Amino acid sequence: MESDRYKVHIDRLLDILYGWVPFSVTFRVALADLLKGQNETPKSLLLTPPEYAIRAWFSINCYVVAYAYNESGDLNVVRIYMPDDIFTDLNSFFQNKPAKLRLMIIQGEDLLFIKKEGFNTLKSFPETFDLVQYVMLMEQEIEAWRVWIMTLKDEQKIEQFSLRYPMNQLPNHICASFLQMTPSRYSAAKANFNRNN
Repeated sequence: MESDRYKVHIDRLLDILYGWVPFSVTFRVALADLLKGQNETPKSLLLTPPEYAIRAWFSINCYVVAYAYNESGDLNVVRIYMPDDIFTDLNSFFQNKPAKLRLMIIQGEDLLFIKKEGFNTLKSFPETFDLVQYVMLMEQEIEAWRVWIMTLKDEQKIEQFSLRYPMNQLPNHICASFLQMTPSRYSAAKANFNRNN
């Protein structure tokens, strides 16, 4: 078990997971023993392609962005993870493929993580499959939402984005990249949205 500093956060994560998929006390104890704390600084890289994802994280107080290369070879923000989110490069972590996501902390400093080899020891528990499936479905839902908002006009993009993310606490260039807008277009649309709301 991690030091007392992280114990309260481990308990909180386990409670969140139990709300998704009820699990046995035995599973809870086994998972708790595998969770470790990680302290980082803003701009720290957690994963860089083509490394392999050997950790999955839970954000205690971090905002983490996931970049991916587009068809032109440029890095775009494709995910923004917030406190209480679970994240990794899922294909890399679960299918042992080179990572495609570049994960960087933009705010905050504390995370929990589980190593891949530790996670693999949980596969004997039926709850593990259910939890993985739940996380995968949440990722699919976010991706479907992201694809949908790309079809909207700038003002509508900003409105929908603000319903999911604390837009005014995040750097403009991060939000603009996520929304596939130029920084100037994003700033103008955001300013207009903030004036009217």
